[in-house]
Amino acid sequence: MAVPRRLLMILLFIAAALPAQRRVDPKNSYYRIIAVVPLVPGGPGKPSWPKHVPTDSSTGPSAPAIIAFACEPTDDGKHAIIELVAPNRAALADVLSDKSPDVLIFEKSAFGRQQIESAVRAFRKNFSLSNFGVAVQ
Repeated sequence: MAVPRRLLMILLFIAAALPAQRRVDPKNSYYRIIAVVPLVPGGPGKPSWPKHVPTDSSTGPSAPAIIAFACEPTDDGKHAIIELVAPNRAALADVLSDKSPDVLIFEKSAFGRQQIESAVRAFRKNFSLSNFGVAVQ
């Protein structure tokens, strides 16, 4: 009788400890890329807009897949630093396949913080991933 009771107590302890895991930081959830992209004309009477960033929910082939984004202008004012957030890598296929010479793309899961920051600092002097990005709940 003592063995099943001990086993039951151990199982209850393990079951109680499982939900106590830490939540993922919202800045690290979903699939994310950091990119430096050129600003493209927004049309008559509209401002320039970063390439690959949807202007509304129905614009472009990637618009429905992008669930959040953040952007900052570069020091030269001709490019923007963007973070695009999607539920999976396939949703960002058109962005990842852009081989334009003025586009610089980093998959956040594949590159370290230092690598991304040092490359982007060529475009914006004091760039830091700590002060950039979007949190998706």
